[in-house]
Amino acid sequence: MALNDEASAPTLTSTATAAPSRPRLGTLAITLPTTMIVLFMVWTAVPSILLPVQVQALTGSTDAGALAIASVLGTVAAAIANPVFGHLSDRTRSRFGRRAPWIVVGAVSGAAVLLLQIAAPSIAVLGLCWAATCLTLNAFQAAFMAVVPDRVPTARIGLASSLVGTGLNAGVLVGSLMFVVFPELAGSGGYVLLAILIVAVAVLFVVVSPDTDSRALPREPFRLREFFATFWVSPRRYPDFAWVFIARVLLMLGYFLLFAFLMFALQDYVGLAQDQAVPQAALLFAINGAASVVGSILAAPIADRTGRLKVFVLIAGAGLAVSLVIPLVQASMAAMYAFAVVNGIAFGIYMSVDTALVNRVLPRPEDAAKDLGIMNLGMVIPQVLSASIGAIVVSLVGYAGLFAIAAVIAVIGALAILPVRKVV
Repeated sequence: MALNDEASAPTLTSTATAAPSRPRLGTLAITLPTTMIVLFMVWTAVPSILLPVQVQALTGSTDAGALAIASVLGTVAAAIANPVFGHLSDRTRSRFGRRAPWIVVGAVSGAAVLLLQIAAPSIAVLGLCWAATCLTLNAFQAAFMAVVPDRVPTARIGLASSLVGTGLNAGVLVGSLMFVVFPELAGSGGYVLLAILIVAVAVLFVVVSPDTDSRALPREPFRLREFFATFWVSPRRYPDFAWVFIARVLLMLGYFLLFAFLMFALQDYVGLAQDQAVPQAALLFAINGAASVVGSILAAPIADRTGRLKVFVLIAGAGLAVSLVIPLVQASMAAMYAFAVVNGIAFGIYMSVDTALVNRVLPRPEDAAKDLGIMNLGMVIPQVLSASIGAIVVSLVGYAGLFAIAAVIAVIGALAILPVRKVV
């Protein structure tokens, strides 16, 4: 999965693109997936288990609206942080490179806010703490994700994509399974563990896979117009970028709509008590994460060898839709287990090609982190929409309606990849 001319490696690493046809990734082969595992442990464990448990403790009920408030504040902060910090990291000049300072500062500050979140006395404070966590950890993630176009040779973009996707899926698995194996972590212990891991993995990344001194790189003067451009890539000039973005938003929305309220759905739709719903929700996330890893492992080598990406997106969209029909037909734990397996495989297939898709349609290599920050909104926006749309849908037509709407959205998202010209 090679980059096209508009998305080749930045000047900083231009020598990498002239390397032998199958160069090695070096330490990035370890640090890319390891970092993704920990990041997505946080993005899984907090919104799926820790936030709902805190919301239920604060409100005394399965209040989807209260959960939506806490979730939306966080995801709005993430939506702002991704492109802004991506742009700032593009402009950073230091002996440690462009990305490392933001990775370390984002991780340390994010861990600190995670610890503060433990003592949140109200839904409003909980939401603000989660917003601060998302803001800081997305500064980390925006800089980290720019490492792929910065430093990965063109011939190895496909492998890097599969490593990132596998790390993401493994993070979902571990971030869920930890509550099955250690249910006592569904509280302050979970926050403490995640805070420690996020700092550890950031330090590991910058030490084991250090960046190149960026002080000699040219830097254009700051312009306000340029800053606001941080949030924009012209769909007329770069239609492929726009279509990949739309596909990502819709596919991720189809995925997140149910998972945003899974613990409450198990109580209100399947009929479990809260003490049953917490471990069962964690188990479903773990099953989904394991299935995602399987889907990614199966699809990644085929996509890397053939260079064909669209077919995997179409298969993934169909799989997501089928998975959502299963609990619609039968409200039982057996149906939820089947949903988790099929949904996970489909999501893993999509994630195995997602990074390669994005890197092929990046508009300008010198703006890689900024443009990746915009593209990362394709993961953040669905989380904002899933919380708000999901709460409205559940209040109007219940969880059955949520399953049906999510299935339709997933199919539309897969079809949105068809107009992309630079990808086959």
